[in-house]
Amino acid sequence: MKIVDTKGQLCPAPLIAAKRALKETPEGESFQLLTDNQTSFNNVSRFLKDNNTFFQSAEAGGVWTLTITRGTVDISQVKAEDYCTDSIAHFHKGDFIIVIASDKMGDGDADLGLLLMANFIKALKDLDKLPRKVIFYNKGVTLVTKTSPLIDHLQDLEKMGVELLLCATCVNHYALAEKVGAGTLSNMYTIAEVMSSAGKIVRP
Repeated sequence: MKIVDTKGQLCPAPLIAAKRALKETPEGESFQLLTDNQTSFNNVSRFLKDNNTFFQSAEAGGVWTLTITRGTVDISQVKAEDYCTDSIAHFHKGDFIIVIASDKMGDGDADLGLLLMANFIKALKDLDKLPRKVIFYNKGVTLVTKTSPLIDHLQDLEKMGVELLLCATCVNHYALAEKVGAGTLSNMYTIAEVMSSAGKIVRP
């Protein structure tokens, strides 16, 4: 049975992982999701119940195991993050998103551009107000690979509740489908929808 380990991750990461695993699991088959966060367990449980998805749960040593069975209900259009209640009280989300279209920040010297982009992403974790989402497209998607020097920082942002959206067309163009280390693949309609509804858009 497939095991989806989300220990150490905070909402909405476990919710997004549960939704992704449900999409990949054949109808009638099951997988297990692990979480060591009570709030994440509660949010995932509510998400599954509201969408008529059968599951069983058990807790041992502070780790909750949800055994989830995919039914006939299509939940691909359900926004899992809507079920997320913030478990980190000292972090707040601002009414802005960040759009990253390159692996470099600014024009000019390439090495300097790489360094600036790295420092920018690291600095995001220290903001008093976090972005609601970070969108990656074109060469920006290369920052979110498993071997990227910034992947740990991007995974930390996910754990802090920031949703990372990756342009699926761009991921396929750069042949990175099997190398993505964080975030959720998205289509251009969703990206356009998110950008058009954002209070502010920041482009480093």
